[in-house]
Amino acid sequence: MPNFDSVNTKGENFMNAPDEILNYLRRLPPIEQRALKSVRHLILQLAPTLEERLSRGVPFFYYKGKRAVGFRSSKNHLSFFIMDGRVLHDLREELSAYDHSSTVVRFTVANPLPDKLIKRLVLARISEIERQIKKSKLIAS
Repeated sequence: MPNFDSVNTKGENFMNAPDEILNYLRRLPPIEQRALKSVRHLILQLAPTLEERLSRGVPFFYYKGKRAVGFRSSKNHLSFFIMDGRVLHDLREELSAYDHSSTVVRFTVANPLPDKLIKRLVLARISEIERQIKKSKLIAS
């Protein structure tokens, strides 16, 4: 697994990440830090223009002002969030190996989400946001 401790997806110092995200990650046990830094790295690699910020203490990535995806560490698992829309519902068969609901996929360091699945989730959520924006523009005109 690559070392994401000091370098972000663009090869820049990891300190370019928002302080609140860094502080969140630093408080985690090292093995969870590495797992969630890997998730973060992949998300930013897929969509480098996403804005990172905490929402209710959870790191989230925003696309065009809308919450796209997020992640969190909990006592017994890690979480990948899509708080709005139908992406998790629509991809529920692909998520069958994981405990999930309409807003979260729970995974562990020992049973991580595959990069391919994270990619599908992130890109599906961005696409969903684009459709929502287009629909709202049509309604407004």
